[in-house]
Amino acid sequence: MMYMEHTEPADVTGEAARRLADEVRRACVGIRVGRLHRLVGRRFDEALRPLGVTIAQMEVLGALTLISVPVRPADLVRLLAVERSTVSRNLALLEKRGYVTATETSPTGRSLRVTVTAEGRALYAETEDAWREAQLSLVDQLGADAVPTLDRWLGTLTGTA
Repeated sequence: MMYMEHTEPADVTGEAARRLADEVRRACVGIRVGRLHRLVGRRFDEALRPLGVTIAQMEVLGALTLISVPVRPADLVRLLAVERSTVSRNLALLEKRGYVTATETSPTGRSLRVTVTAEGRALYAETEDAWREAQLSLVDQLGADAVPTLDRWLGTLTGTA
């Protein structure tokens, strides 16, 4: 067997990749918003943990409370601008705990509507102090313009500004 010296190929993309990695690290909106989402979500989830609910589940309960009539999960997906799997997972957990109820509205069983139960509304009301504490703490840290700024960004991206 003949030994052949191994030589590294010219670093054609290495420098370009490093430049891109540095730019993404310094300026990527997507990474920053994702990190912000995780950090803010953790703060709310920690505050809500004693009540056995997450901020995502609270969002679903709040939407169902405001709608106040049975709604299709697909409508929640559009309303909340979240993935179908996120709504399905949260609805399943909330239903298992008795906070939402699902009703089939077609003979084939393919059309499902969900609504918040009295227990779900009661839980939602119980979250007020924990939610308010987390909310006030974050607004205090981020500044009074945080919510209006986020609303403006969301309105721009959803075309509802």
